[in-house]
Amino acid sequence: MSKKNKQKVKPPPRKISQSIATTQKTPDAHKKKSGSKNFFLEHWRQLSVISLLALALYIESVGFNYVLDDTILIVENKFTQKGIKGIGDIFQYESFRGYFGEQKDLVEGGRYRPLTIATFALEKSFTGGKPWFSHLINVLFYVFTGILLYRVLLFMFPRARSGLSNNWFFSVPFVATVLFIVHPLHIEVVGNVKGRDELFAFLGEMGGLYFTFKYLEQKRLKHLVYSFSCFFIGILSKESVLTFLAIVPLTAYFFSDCSLSDKIKVTLPIALASFIYIVIRVSVIGHLVGSGEVTDIMNNPFYGMTKGEKMATIFYTLLLYLKLLIYPHPLTHDYYPYHIPIMHWNDWRPILSVLLYMGLVLIFVKGFTRKTVWAYAVAFYLVALSIVSNLFISIGTFMNERFVYHASLGFCIAAAWLLVRKVAYNSNGKNVALFFFVAATIAFSILTLIRLPDWRTIEALDKAGLRVSPNSARANHFYAVDLWTHHYLTLPKNADSARRRAVLDSINPYFERALQILPSYSMANSMKAGMAAEYHKLDHDYPKLIKAFEEVNRTHIYEKFVLEYLRYVNKTVNTQKDAKLLAAFYSRMIDYYNQTWKNTTLPADYGALLKEIQDRIPSLP
Repeated sequence: MSKKNKQKVKPPPRKISQSIATTQKTPDAHKKKSGSKNFFLEHWRQLSVISLLALALYIESVGFNYVLDDTILIVENKFTQKGIKGIGDIFQYESFRGYFGEQKDLVEGGRYRPLTIATFALEKSFTGGKPWFSHLINVLFYVFTGILLYRVLLFMFPRARSGLSNNWFFSVPFVATVLFIVHPLHIEVVGNVKGRDELFAFLGEMGGLYFTFKYLEQKRLKHLVYSFSCFFIGILSKESVLTFLAIVPLTAYFFSDCSLSDKIKVTLPIALASFIYIVIRVSVIGHLVGSGEVTDIMNNPFYGMTKGEKMATIFYTLLLYLKLLIYPHPLTHDYYPYHIPIMHWNDWRPILSVLLYMGLVLIFVKGFTRKTVWAYAVAFYLVALSIVSNLFISIGTFMNERFVYHASLGFCIAAAWLLVRKVAYNSNGKNVALFFFVAATIAFSILTLIRLPDWRTIEALDKAGLRVSPNSARANHFYAVDLWTHHYLTLPKNADSARRRAVLDSINPYFERALQILPSYSMANSMKAGMAAEYHKLDHDYPKLIKAFEEVNRTHIYEKFVLEYLRYVNKTVNTQKDAKLLAAFYSRMIDYYNQTWKNTTLPADYGALLKEIQDRIPSLP
């Protein structure tokens, strides 16, 4: 290439690594520019908009109740309910032990996330466990998330460092942060108190990146120490921070011209935090990822699938994540079997997903050496999503909106870069880009405001879940339980049989639908037994009762209530015909349990029932 031609070639605008190198040449000037006081003064407009947006969208949640896993981690967790006195136990045991009373490996690898649970214990001591205070904390931390995220993005996109520009509202950091704050996929993280583990983990990640950039600017050891502290706090909240073992060096590579030794140094804090966490986790839980496969479909929805079905289903969920990032509607908290259907490779959707993700990988490979924003955004998305993708470890469900919380930052960065640096190439392009930015912000905000009230109570959430996820066994069961709890159990004691039957008839279809979707669903089978007993109290139809109980028993579920009710029935049955039906049922159950659960008390339990009813038969009419 001639010298003349070389002069015509401009550096590609997508290469962004010169920022740190440039600032290092004038450390004193930059130190003044990036000081915290100047940062808040210069960027007060951006920070005000970001903070007010977060508050406006989520302040309503302060009036919400505890829902979903809040019961396990807060309301009925004996460690949390001890307040400060329970914090030692929270750090000493697996995260679900405070609820179950023992360690149960419900999901692969177990869970060890003590930090956020400890904050719930603190709240119990200082506020008595008021849900409004827990929700307020979540909202405030989400506001802080926006502020910290914007600050980190300023390191990555230094053109926006001066907040006094006339274009302060249209920089990559501001646009990306606003899109992140208003994105409806984050509703579960903020609106559900349990989502604080995601908030703390993300704040730890962003705090670690902030001090990573500070170290690259100033080369002070204290910033590496601060970085370690942030990452360690984050990883004690949720294991997803482990992905930053890859994201930190990638970020240093893409957004600085630092030496290899500096890239290694800034990776050491997250490496050390991860190592210490793993050591603690293994010592507490007893293993890293567990040794046995979880056989409960509600905690391992891939159980029983072929490898082909599992991979096709996983890639289908990965396609849904991409769709929901762009078009986040409809939203649900229930992606359990079989809202997500079992997929096969003769379906076009898993194939499309594979092609799209191959395209994303190609974007990363092609842009890696050129350090393009596209390549970094793709890498951030793929790496952050990997730990919750089900590709490497089963996470207990097909997918969840909160799982894409961290990865969505990659999408927001790519969208902001597209609008600010690609579409807005001239004055007309800028108007188009501004239009799309404002339209997306308004649309996402409206969707958030519409969806958020569904998290007000468990009843509202279950109703919304059933509306969007009618093919989920869990959604049908939970809605039926709500009706049972708030409509049937609240009937006055003197309610006549016709009224009771009408309420039971309104509930029963949802339990039946749950079992139609998943016949082995243990909780739905338990309620089936309870419903059968309530119907029996009204109609004394023994054949129908026996049929329901036998169906429940033969799902290989030990339902203690069935035995308790049969002991009651043995004493109240008043005809030989019905007593003989019971005796025949007991004999079948003895044979069944001798073959299936021989080493349990069940054969003897049904043997005792059989002897009791045989002794009564001669005296019955």
